Amino acid sequence: MNIATTTISLTVDDVAASRDFLTTHFGYAQARAADGFASLTRDDAAVDIVLLRRGTEVLPEDQRDQRATGQILAFTVTGIEAEQERMRAAGADITVPLREEPWGEKLFQVTDPNGIVLQLVEWSTATRTIQAEFEIDSWDEVPYEEPSEGPKLTKIVIRKTYRGALEGTGVAEVLTAQGAAGAGYVASERIDATLEGRRGTFVIQHGGLADGDDQSTFGTVVPHSGTADLAGLSGHATEAAHGVLTLVYTFGA
Repeated sequence: MNIATTTISLTVDDVAASRDFLTTHFGYAQARAADGFASLTRDDAAVDIVLLRRGTEVLPEDQRDQRATGQILAFTVTGIEAEQERMRAAGADITVPLREEPWGEKLFQVTDPNGIVLQLVEWSTATRTIQAEFEIDSWDEVPYEEPSEGPKLTKIVIRKTYRGALEGTGVAEVLTAQGAAGAGYVASERIDATLEGRRGTFVIQHGGLADGDDQSTFGTVVPHSGTADLAGLSGHATEAAHGVLTLVYTFGA
């Protein structure tokens, strides 16, 4: 299947009112029109919009009296503060003023004369830091090399429960080298959790070294490993304190 464009069809009482609102405030242009019908488009990635008058016979009989309701038409933009001021100055009805969610999403909403809710969104690229406490639920350790001299090598599967700003579970496969005076580990861990209200999964690769009393840790979010609401997550993750994951992160495209 090859999809050339995407269009949303909205049923409204007054096609002209919604058409004028979208062309005035959202930069749409009318591509086609007829009685009770208007097709709107833009020259960028925005979805095309078809407006149909409620009751029109081109719709199946059981859909003719439905209105565009219970949905939000959302557009991702840059410079969202200026967009809100532009629309306010032009007389648009700002029904949800600009606000920022804990996960870095800025948004505001306007409503057109037919009740269509349109939302403008901008994702913050600001760096955030959380410290998530975790408990170890299981620890399955299997040595795979135990030489007479030098460190023992083991493979460990660790399952965790995270609480706080990162709420969910993690499973890590860990390779360790355990000696009398020095040790080290490397791990890949998949986390399935809600990060400050945003749900999804991601993978971190982390590790650590111990040289006597000197210890260091390192870790990175695997690029493009985020899923669902955590898509675009990037950053660094360390376990510098016992039972605490420190995550420094941003969201990109």
